[in-house]
Amino acid sequence: MSKKGLFLFGFLLCLSVQSKEIDFDTLEVSAKEIKSDDKSFVTPGAISSRSGVGESTQSIDSIVRSMPGSYTNTDQTQGTVQVNIRGMSGFGRVNTMVDGVTQTFFGTSADNGKYHTNDGNMGTSAYGAMIDQNFLVAVDVTKGTFSDGHGGLMGSANFKTIGVDDLVRDGKIFGFLGRYSHGTNGIGYNYMGSVAAKTQLKNGGSIGALFGYSGRKISQNYKVGGGGKIEDQKILNPNYDPNEPIDEWNKPYLSTRPFHTDELTQRPKSYLFKIEAKPDEYNKAILSYRRYENLLAGRDMINDNYQADYNFNPNNFIDLNLLVAYNQGKQKYLSDAAFFGRTDMADKGDLSATNKALTLNLDNSFSLHIDNFILASKFGVNYLSNEYKNSVDRNLPGIDSVPFQPRGKQKITTLFLDNELNYSIFTFNANANLQRWNIKGHKPKCDVNRHCFPMAAVDVDRSDTEFNYSFMISSKLHDLFMPFVSYSKTSRPPNVQEMFFSTNDGNGVNPFLRPEVAKTWQIGFNSYKENLLLDDDVLGFKVLYYKTNVDDFIYNKSFYTTDAFMIHLNQTELTKFSGVEAEFSYDMQKFYLKASYSKQKSNQIVNETSGVGPNSFAGYTEMTELPKDYATIDIGTRLFNKRLIVGMLAKYTGSAKRVTVSNDDRHDPNDPDDMFPEFNTEKLPKIPTIYDLYVVAKPKENLTFKFEIQNLFDKNYMDALNAFNGTSNQLSYDANGNDIHLFDNKARGRTIIGSFEYKF
Repeated sequence: MSKKGLFLFGFLLCLSVQSKEIDFDTLEVSAKEIKSDDKSFVTPGAISSRSGVGESTQSIDSIVRSMPGSYTNTDQTQGTVQVNIRGMSGFGRVNTMVDGVTQTFFGTSADNGKYHTNDGNMGTSAYGAMIDQNFLVAVDVTKGTFSDGHGGLMGSANFKTIGVDDLVRDGKIFGFLGRYSHGTNGIGYNYMGSVAAKTQLKNGGSIGALFGYSGRKISQNYKVGGGGKIEDQKILNPNYDPNEPIDEWNKPYLSTRPFHTDELTQRPKSYLFKIEAKPDEYNKAILSYRRYENLLAGRDMINDNYQADYNFNPNNFIDLNLLVAYNQGKQKYLSDAAFFGRTDMADKGDLSATNKALTLNLDNSFSLHIDNFILASKFGVNYLSNEYKNSVDRNLPGIDSVPFQPRGKQKITTLFLDNELNYSIFTFNANANLQRWNIKGHKPKCDVNRHCFPMAAVDVDRSDTEFNYSFMISSKLHDLFMPFVSYSKTSRPPNVQEMFFSTNDGNGVNPFLRPEVAKTWQIGFNSYKENLLLDDDVLGFKVLYYKTNVDDFIYNKSFYTTDAFMIHLNQTELTKFSGVEAEFSYDMQKFYLKASYSKQKSNQIVNETSGVGPNSFAGYTEMTELPKDYATIDIGTRLFNKRLIVGMLAKYTGSAKRVTVSNDDRHDPNDPDDMFPEFNTEKLPKIPTIYDLYVVAKPKENLTFKFEIQNLFDKNYMDALNAFNGTSNQLSYDANGNDIHLFDNKARGRTIIGSFEYKF
């Protein structure tokens, strides 16, 4: 079958179903009666869900990329999950949450002092969530709108962790969940063990506790598709002279490996502890603690999360929820860590960076039934206090010209009101929030640059208020046609890393940055039908079109006055995003087919720090533009009373780009005198469709074995949106001095993974 054959088959199947004469019944489904993966088909709007995240041998990046409009940026030096929605990523642009708590961690890896020699790890910086996949049960992604005070300029992603009821089955007191997997080609061991206990109280309540521990190992010294290791990428040295002694500059080959593999082997470990108390039918409380540890790319990373959730629900007018969470992420750097070639920052081994975030959320929900009208409302307040610190010695010369972990505080207070009005087959949603933000930090003094303002050092204290809103009208005309249309205005204030980024004292700090504002239209329809063609079959389908215009898009650019410097600015023109997203599912028990497809385009500007030139400062901002289109298809069959499953995943990626590796490709036809014009982008080599084969055996209800071959046909390709696609050593030259653009950041080749899961 051709590259897109399976995907087209799914859509044609859906169209053929709609062409038949069928009696449409009123859609009456309960969210508790359908699978998590099917929630998007009964929920209007751009919402997608995936369950079974922890038990999957697919990476969390692949799982997120299997949802339409969702993607991830990948970076071997970060060890975090970087969610990308519709071509944007980062704190405020995408609200990435774990159990409803916004994640604010900002990682900065070290380059080990070798960046300028075009060898070694390129240091990078990026927002990301420190998440252990073993402890996850599901992820929900919402695009183009907001709710519950949790906004994001483009959307949000909420990762959900396991609870006591996931381990302790009905009628039992104790529960255990254990997993182990091991793979080839650098995918090492991966294990998790969790135990839980739960006791019922006489009044119908319960109390339970859970403890889990997880560890894994993964190496980046893998074989690429077609053979050869990523570490061994090289080209002939055009300047090699066999008559001269071999040294660092005169050698037969030049290494084009995109990173040092030995320094990127990671062995993260994670802990999870929960106490869940339900003293009666009206009250419920959960206390949880999560810890994630990792040693990677020149620093020891530790993330601690303390969280308390409380719910009081005595009637339809009081459904009170309280959330309190404290999150601390710390990076302690090794003594040989370096940043843009500077080794003196960490030479004593006492360099560290800390992120502390406090989250408070209080809301109440109620519902009213008046004749044929049903009104459900939720109102509340959300508070986030976020602070970044580092231990850099300010007395070091030139320290204000190294953009390492800017210091600053940010507070965001959001008052929100969500409303849903139902009448017959029609539903109207109206959500609004009033967001007050404040950001504080220090701007160093400027040099003699007369364009810098203010010239003196100053403590910045900025505040403002934004009003956001979202409206959606939907209708359940019949099971196979539930249309919706929505419009929303979302915003996000500048963050600490943008406001106080500096490459040249105060010249690189812009205290006048304005918030980004997005306005999004979405139109589409859902389909969900049980017993459509056969008994016990289920059809789900969703398709939508979106268009987003962003005012004051924040980007960074280099300038030269008395000296070179870089600064964050607001784009004066509209930044536009648009696309089509579709999701399809058909399950007839013995056979299933799931597919998602996304196509998008944007005119977003390329950041200076997305490139690899002398002023890129080691990938401070990664490129986020999505491939032209991409799709994931999951097709399989269940045999022997569902005790054996054989399936295949197909991952299609359309045309993708990287920032050009040559400074000569930079140009601005409108300003030929600009010394630092915008970076151009260039296409990656065509990415083949990647197939993964899997077999799942369940000899017993509580015992599961899985065997999977990823990249079944051992294709050689570059993964889209990887931080190392355009490192500086990907630009070389031949004997005549002509530029050669290399593409040696090749993805992992054929990999075999075996795993088992046991519950009791």
